[in-house]
Amino acid sequence: MLDNFSLIFKKYTVPFLFLVIGLLLVYTGITTNQGLVYMFASGAVVLAGLLIIVFSSGSLRSKTIAMIGAVSGILGVVTLAYSYKEVKDTNEYMAKYKYVKSLAIQNLQDVRYVQKTYAEKNGKYISNWDDFVDFVKNGKVPYVESSGSVPNRKITVEERAYLYGDNRPIDKDMTEEEAYRLSLWKEGPNWSKDFANFRRDTLEVSLMKLKFQNPSYVENRKKKGFYPFNPDSLPVIPYTKTKWDLKTKDSVKVGDIVFPTLRIEGYIPFAKIPGENNDREFIYLGDLSTNSLAGSWEE
Repeated sequence: MLDNFSLIFKKYTVPFLFLVIGLLLVYTGITTNQGLVYMFASGAVVLAGLLIIVFSSGSLRSKTIAMIGAVSGILGVVTLAYSYKEVKDTNEYMAKYKYVKSLAIQNLQDVRYVQKTYAEKNGKYISNWDDFVDFVKNGKVPYVESSGSVPNRKITVEERAYLYGDNRPIDKDMTEEEAYRLSLWKEGPNWSKDFANFRRDTLEVSLMKLKFQNPSYVENRKKKGFYPFNPDSLPVIPYTKTKWDLKTKDSVKVGDIVFPTLRIEGYIPFAKIPGENNDREFIYLGDLSTNSLAGSWEE
């Protein structure tokens, strides 16, 4: 009797374990919302356990075994095909996620640059996208045209008299401001030698030309695989027709300091984990209660 029990135990232990493991996998898949390939593979493990039990009992004919083997082979090929497709689809999804998030960050960084430039000139941020795009296309910004360098020396007695009209010490090297003022003194004794090529002129130049048509900026977008810069695309979340939510406040007081604030936010149509949050990821820039212009990707 013990010999029979030992034989039965050896014959059915492995298939029984297959069956139990398969059932556990099926249960896990149901409770954790696993994908089709996972559930299919789990079912195959259950089926394999059952077939091995039947096979071990010796009640299957050779033709039946051959038929089961053929069906199992077909199911194996189908499983591999599904697995390949799921991996391929996941890789494509992640590639799109990385591209769209990278493009969204680039666009928000460009928006931040434009808004900061506008605020430095006007003391507040642009409150709507129409005015924003118009400023990008037609706005002018101050630009310091620079040539020549500050002479590496102290100012002379004559230069001190021209600059200050007093007897202050002249034991320190010339400053940028002193060099600029002396460059305007064309009658000065050292103008031809030190200041003929010295320029520090503030000009009003096109924002588009200065920033977005700059060769290094254009080349950087190419390297990242982005489309050529288009001002009309900045308000729109990539891969959607939805605009970023733009909010501003002209004056927020914190203590004795008053400053404008800016907040831009929205959802890109992909997530770090496929299916997470309905395939969306929340991204934002700025804060309406502080003067921070940090982006969510920088925190």
